[in-house]
Amino acid sequence: MESSKPATPQPQPLRNERSEDFISVYANNVMFESSAFDLRLIYGQIDQAAGVVDQHTGVTIPWVVAKLGLHFLNTQVAAHEIVYGKIAIPKELFPLEPPPPPKELSQNPLVQQVYEALKKLREEFIKTA
Repeated sequence: MESSKPATPQPQPLRNERSEDFISVYANNVMFESSAFDLRLIYGQIDQAAGVVDQHTGVTIPWVVAKLGLHFLNTQVAAHEIVYGKIAIPKELFPLEPPPPPKELSQNPLVQQVYEALKKLREEFIKTA
């Protein structure tokens, strides 16, 4: 007996094409600005003589792309370390410990949960750095 369900269309693989105005830039610094809707990555290059980060490019991505990107960044780092060895991160570049929430927010369970998650992520990073 035939099914009355319509066939689910299969997604077609996407082809990458670079636009005419595609540019490639170098960055050794990235800053993050987040909102409920998306995440903005602001790229820059450290100018040690001037003691500043020259920010030159901002890219805003939706949260679903941020989460997928995190997975693919992790796979790239893992593969790189398997082939070339562990990436050494100087201790002075380790992320700072997150400050505890201010008293007026410390009783908010979501604020406390975020604080604990940030501490745990930092600890896990340091163990593997």
